[in-house]
Amino acid sequence: MKHKKKKEDNFLLYVPKRKHTNWKDEKGKVYLIFQHDKPAEKFLRWLVKKPYVTDLELDALSSSAWRIIDGKKSVYEIGQCLLKQYGSYCQPINERLIMFLRYLNKKGWISFERGKQ
Repeated sequence: MKHKKKKEDNFLLYVPKRKHTNWKDEKGKVYLIFQHDKPAEKFLRWLVKKPYVTDLELDALSSSAWRIIDGKKSVYEIGQCLLKQYGSYCQPINERLIMFLRYLNKKGWISFERGKQ
């Protein structure tokens, strides 16, 4: 009995696309900006004195990765850009980048398109 070999997708060939559009680039760092305007968030804001707008500061490496995400470059290509910029500092680049991108995806801030496999 022959087993059909299942073709595996290579995650490095996927292309991330930004979904979160409210961000700023300031003093070399990227800040993702969030407005808390849903009814439940408004109530919680009032309850715990939370501000209407909050931001998330990305570190230098994450900021660079965020800037490179253009909806055209694959995960692998983004990793290569980071390697050129940071050298061995960002190693192991693929593992670190994949973990970061999966986190962004889980939060709904980016999505992935299946690249050419």
